[in-house]
Amino acid sequence: MTDKSKRIAVFELGEIPQEIAHKHPYYPEMISQWLAPALPEATFVGLSPVRGDAMPAPDAFDGYVYSGSRHGVYDGFDWIEPLKAFIRSVAGAGRPQFGICFGHQIMAEALGGKAVKSEKGWGCGVDMYDVRLNKVKEHRSQIAVMIWHQDQVIALPDSADVLGGNEFCPIGIVRYRSPALSVQFHPEFTKQYMIDLLDLRGGKAIPAELAAVARESLKHAPDALRIAQWTGDFFREQLDEN
Repeated sequence: MTDKSKRIAVFELGEIPQEIAHKHPYYPEMISQWLAPALPEATFVGLSPVRGDAMPAPDAFDGYVYSGSRHGVYDGFDWIEPLKAFIRSVAGAGRPQFGICFGHQIMAEALGGKAVKSEKGWGCGVDMYDVRLNKVKEHRSQIAVMIWHQDQVIALPDSADVLGGNEFCPIGIVRYRSPALSVQFHPEFTKQYMIDLLDLRGGKAIPAELAAVARESLKHAPDALRIAQWTGDFFREQLDEN
């Protein structure tokens, strides 16, 4: 690719909490700001099933990104099953897909895996993932990632490979042969957004002790730029083939 002729749709599958929405971009913009420097050849277009946008045709865009969400894949919203069907249709059309957190979970559900509310509870802050070196293009065994989730993928289809994770979240990075790539963590989150989430949810949805540990973890910078480059390489490889 040498110009912005390739279009990538970024699906908003959850909304920024109202209390802090005035301080941060909505998720499609947040994701685009993170990924665009590593994929300057592409144009990013936000779509929002949670706000009522219809699913496009599977071949309407050259690639797709699915955001995180406060919802679970097991919730009964009227856009959940159509989204699963859409992911399967995109896979059938051979378009590249990338899922983040909820996007990681619903991609697994759509393609033959399983995601549940984990008995391990919440994970939040900066954590370390082990990465399978033979599956990525960089000689590094660990990456620092920003996490905010209580649901986890617990099973995958035979068409998927686990590329990374840790003891808390063993299925943290997945590559499908469809082609698709997904991550349980939030590479698009900024430190300030995580601080604001902890201010908002700490001592409430998030136990106070866990929130304190998460705040302390923020002294470590996540490898957001490196992960953006991996993701950009994934899309570039697939888009150049098409």
